[in-house]
Amino acid sequence: MCTIIHGIPVVADPTLSQKKTNIIVAEVIKSWIWEGRQLGKIELICDGKWVHVCSYEKPSIQFFPNK
Repeated sequence: MCTIIHGIPVVADPTLSQKKTNIIVAEVIKSWIWEGRQLGKIELICDGKWVHVCSYEKPSIQFFPNK
């Protein structure tokens, strides 16, 4: 299931409840903000009792003059 939570694209395992997904995403967002990084995407994958959280940084694009 793909959804947007707090402005972040999230791909979550369908076995996760919406409530649990929101709790995990909120914690990931807090930790990224604390580190000063920009979160681009989160994937949540269930594996038995564990939830694997794959978080990706927002790409940074810079332009430089070509002289």
